[in-house]
Amino acid sequence: MTITGWHMGRQWHGHDIEDECPCPKAPCGLVDTTQRLPTCEQHNPADPIAARTMRQNHPADACPARTDE
Repeated sequence: MTITGWHMGRQWHGHDIEDECPCPKAPCGLVDTTQRLPTCEQHNPADPIAARTMRQNHPADACPARTDE
């Protein structure tokens, strides 16, 4: 199976913006950028201001919470 995209966020949990964001979360707790809502201004990797505040990220295919192996 080929997985693309990134999981990104400020931290895994316990951050108000992350916890209240309606974007779908990956099993690790970060936002899955392939399913990010188009209206989300917090998790747009193309926006230099939003991307600058991200503290955690990893490729989806290297997610520490993956269970399909």
